[in-house]
Amino acid sequence: MSQDDLDGLTAWTLIRAAHRVEQQLTALFASRGLSPVQFGVLAHLATGVPLTRAQLAREVLVRPQSVAGVLDGLTARGLVLDQGRRGKGRPNPVTLSPQGREVLAEVWPAVLAATGPAGLGLSETDGAHLDRILSSIVRPGPAPPDAGTVRS
Repeated sequence: MSQDDLDGLTAWTLIRAAHRVEQQLTALFASRGLSPVQFGVLAHLATGVPLTRAQLAREVLVRPQSVAGVLDGLTARGLVLDQGRRGKGRPNPVTLSPQGREVLAEVWPAVLAATGPAGLGLSETDGAHLDRILSSIVRPGPAPPDAGTVRS
């Protein structure tokens, strides 16, 4: 195996790129007192749709048990509001507080700059192309009929 062989593994390159971007964003969030998961929770709640803890866990890619601690911390800081009463089988929607909106408004421009094409070292065209490709991986449609065949 050569370095070229390793560099030719698209998924491995994707993992390395994702790790690099994650490190940069983690530092950016930390400078504003947030973790990536906390940012994700605030950003999803900023859409205006109240979400339950389970829904938020799915959106930010953590276990429901993990999001509970995140939400407790954000609630204690006054950044999110619990809308319901907790209880087994009872929905407990969470919304963004005005303070949470302020924190998100402070960090959002830096996130846009860091994650936009220029922040990633790409042209606008390459950034749009990359976004289309990654979106097709994140939200794959039905597999084409010949997905299992290898063409030479």
